[in-house]
Amino acid sequence: MNLRQLEYFVSVAETLSFTRTAETFFISQTAITQQIKALEKQLDVILLKRTKRHVELTPAGSVFLSEAKAILTRTENAIKRTKKTATGFSGVLNLGIIEGYEEPKIPDIIRAFRTRYPNISLSIAEGNVGWLYNALNNQELDVALNINTPKSKLDKYDITYKTIGRYKLVAHLPTAHPLAFRNVLSLSELKNDTFIFTGTEKEGDDFGHYETTLEHFVRTGFTPNIIQHSDSFRISALMVAANIGIAIMPSFALASSPTLTSSHVAIPLDENADIIEVVAARYNANNNPTIDKFLSYF
Repeated sequence: MNLRQLEYFVSVAETLSFTRTAETFFISQTAITQQIKALEKQLDVILLKRTKRHVELTPAGSVFLSEAKAILTRTENAIKRTKKTATGFSGVLNLGIIEGYEEPKIPDIIRAFRTRYPNISLSIAEGNVGWLYNALNNQELDVALNINTPKSKLDKYDITYKTIGRYKLVAHLPTAHPLAFRNVLSLSELKNDTFIFTGTEKEGDDFGHYETTLEHFVRTGFTPNIIQHSDSFRISALMVAANIGIAIMPSFALASSPTLTSSHVAIPLDENADIIEVVAARYNANNNPTIDKFLSYF
């Protein structure tokens, strides 16, 4: 007994026609008849009653039809699984990336991941700190490349992470600013300026990003005069260029952005300024097996 014989039998049993089965498989009706007879001989049962004008299943044939179809289905599924194993793991990964994250190694990592696992469907979304962590917690995202926030906040929501980058803070100033000519600045030199903050007090919800940002200034000895909030690093840079205020951003943000025009400069802060960590974060209760495979590239 072989799979081809089972396919012939199933076709004849479902169409009740040797002629139509022969046409379907592009062979002669005689060959179909010979294969069915060989199958019946091997099983030592009559599967089909046939005359010149009529074909019907015997009771044994009805039972065997169900079993034959199940065998063919299992065989087909086994072939599909085997092929997937040969070509790589399959699944879906939803990746979130902090807005403005211009890190050259990330496209390389994604490219390598896609090459190794071509059967994993990858979707990528961009968002702010709070949205990314909330989306992880709601399992709308599987992995988030996000700015680190107090560990106590992440522990509360069972979010773990690995650090993938550490970045200095950069002051974004309009070119008309009296310190715009400097190569490096200290945060304390900017205490009398008005600031544009990327994000709002509510943006991070319970994840503490807004408070963490304020602490950069408090540790320097002053509370910033926040004149404007924005939803993104790009909008903050646009406001700086429009001379609305100044902004402090991580060095990864807008590193190659055309927003940095002749009316806008970016100056690194000195070694006393805080370092911003970017992490690859996950929600531990999310058991999507593609997560570990992706994180292994960091």
